[in-house]
Amino acid sequence: MTEHELMRILTGGWVAEATFAAVRLGVADTIAGHRLSPGEIAEKVGAHPEALGRLLRLLAGVGLADVDEDGRYGLTPMGALLGRDRLGPLVELYGEDYFGAAWRGLPHTLRTGETAFEHVFGEPVFAHLKGDPGKASVFNAGMAAGAAFFREVPVAHDFSGARTVVDLAGGTGALLGTVLRDHPEAGGILFDVPGVVANAPAHLDRMGVLERCELVGGDLFESVPEGGDVYLLSRILHDWDDDRCVRLLRNCARAMGKGAELLVIERVVSADTHLPLAFDLHMMVMTGGRERTEEEYRALLESAELLPGELVDLPLGMRMLTATR
Repeated sequence: MTEHELMRILTGGWVAEATFAAVRLGVADTIAGHRLSPGEIAEKVGAHPEALGRLLRLLAGVGLADVDEDGRYGLTPMGALLGRDRLGPLVELYGEDYFGAAWRGLPHTLRTGETAFEHVFGEPVFAHLKGDPGKASVFNAGMAAGAAFFREVPVAHDFSGARTVVDLAGGTGALLGTVLRDHPEAGGILFDVPGVVANAPAHLDRMGVLERCELVGGDLFESVPEGGDVYLLSRILHDWDDDRCVRLLRNCARAMGKGAELLVIERVVSADTHLPLAFDLHMMVMTGGRERTEEEYRALLESAELLPGELVDLPLGMRMLTATR
């Protein structure tokens, strides 16, 4: 049993690569809601029937697909998540070549403490993405797909008294739009670097909230917009070391008026689940950041003269920690 579990770990990368290939080929979208033979699927996606059949057999073996007695394949509930309207864009992001290349720099990081991505590519990951619009597009789509937990944020927190919700480093506004759709009486400020904010209007318009949003370009480490009742900081602190985190949190504290709240959304390291531990190494490889324990997040907030509050569970292993001045 021990040997079997070790082999499962060692071959996990192969399973991931097979999953990436299935999504790139459109296999999940092709068989969603259908049962098709390998030959029928191959014809639709432009693949070699025998080779694709072997891929499908593995997907069934790991629980992403199933096969009936006639040899036709369908998706399991987990496999249905691979669709482009679900987590497919996130799968494509994780399958990007630069992810794998950066991870192969992990031994360098372990020897030196330096960021693997910068060692391999000679520049930080966000600078790398800025210089390649194609990669940036895949990254943004993947991050948006991985934000399925956003819909639970308005359930987990009471926004009913908020007049202005400020989404800090909020990308193109997926989280802000989700909150505003649930609270039509509120307005929002979307704050991110100018190049990102410029792409937000179309997304916010599709969500039906653009007319209630102010778009502001800027730098978190310089200042953040004042006047918000609730500030959102989702999946941002894990990108940075403690000093940078405290710097941006102090900017939040300065901008927050009496009674304002800050919602910090991150994966929180604990002993009973491996997912935050895996993401902790991923952040070390990609950005030099880290996932943190609840105690570490509370200490960061206190260092910025913010008062930590309740910790709430969200889907996909995310958690939300509230803070006030």
